[in-house]
Amino acid sequence: MELKAIPRSHKDKLPQGYIPAVAYNKERSVPIAIEARAFDVVFRSQSTHGLVELTLEGQEPLPAIVKSVQMDKRKRTVAHADFYLATYGQEIEARVPVHTGGKPRGVTDQGGILDVLVHNLAIIAPGPRRIPDEIVVDVTSLGIGDVIRAGDLQLPEGCRIAIDADVAILAVVQPQKMVSAEEVDLGDAVEGGGDA
Repeated sequence: MELKAIPRSHKDKLPQGYIPAVAYNKERSVPIAIEARAFDVVFRSQSTHGLVELTLEGQEPLPAIVKSVQMDKRKRTVAHADFYLATYGQEIEARVPVHTGGKPRGVTDQGGILDVLVHNLAIIAPGPRRIPDEIVVDVTSLGIGDVIRAGDLQLPEGCRIAIDADVAILAVVQPQKMVSAEEVDLGDAVEGGGDA
């Protein structure tokens, strides 16, 4: 997705409707301003894993991903955005959403609960255009007690995980039994509570 940006200095007053941002990598840092509404549209669709083409007038587009966003808690609006400048053909680390496919047999047949422990997985992609939109995990064969770890995931060709392979991503667990008031023996609590 394309996002228009204008150069800024730290002393410049921003045009109405723009927010400050910075695009950086190991070699350089470029202070910019971006239109708040346009950024909102891009961020809602791309989040922190999709490739954004930052376009500055008179310059080549800069491929980047959103690295972090600072929010104005009072106004509930974006106050500042950081973009990591990528280079085509070079590896890049990104966080990609993890989604499940199917219903686990441990849920449908055994009454378990699917517990997703990692919602965004850190991966290393071979280039910015090779960052997947999502990682879909087939959970249909999972029973109660089964766990899928980072090392078990099938990633697109050339991608690899950027976390320990033993990290649990999701599991099917036994539901916790809720105890009703009738099942609790309140005898001791009532007897011991009369001295106050």
